[in-house]
Amino acid sequence: MPTENTPAELQVERSTVTKLVITGAPSLDPITVFLEDLAPKRGKITVSCWGKSWTAYWGGMWDGHTIARFFCELNTSYIIGYFDQAMRPRQFSGEALAREAQRLVLKERRQFCYGADEARERFDEAEDLRDSPSIEYLHGANSELMTKLFGDEWWHLTNDATEPNPDYAYLERIIQAVQQALSQEQQQVAA
Repeated sequence: MPTENTPAELQVERSTVTKLVITGAPSLDPITVFLEDLAPKRGKITVSCWGKSWTAYWGGMWDGHTIARFFCELNTSYIIGYFDQAMRPRQFSGEALAREAQRLVLKERRQFCYGADEARERFDEAEDLRDSPSIEYLHGANSELMTKLFGDEWWHLTNDATEPNPDYAYLERIIQAVQQALSQEQQQVAA
């Protein structure tokens, strides 16, 4: 029986891991993939590229599938959700918000909601939104301007102020390269 000063004996399990290094993917650095089939229907994958790593474990893979085969049959967006639940294909854009605000000012000017001077003032004020890093930032820094431009519940009207998320697109390209390499390897093993 261990005492306070005597550590308990640690349990160690050994498993077999397959490591792949993928090169030659267009506009991507080398990709390292670790595949581990833990038991039937259970597997783990770790993908690394340029200092970033993503990992996923599946405890309910389809019958007869290795982790490599299972990974190849999954949808890219599903995998990204497993790798990073917070990552979205689109992200907030101060540029898009400024464009939308200026478009709205011009539309309302054409409908005679504003005079020429007021429309010019609001159009110029909307330019300040370009540097906004997030909707949360707008609640403090530019809340008054946003209310003036979009109304009292302006945060509901800014859902379209987005642009493609380059981190999502990057991870999507990595996953597609891994799937292609794993498929090629499976075809070579089968031949």
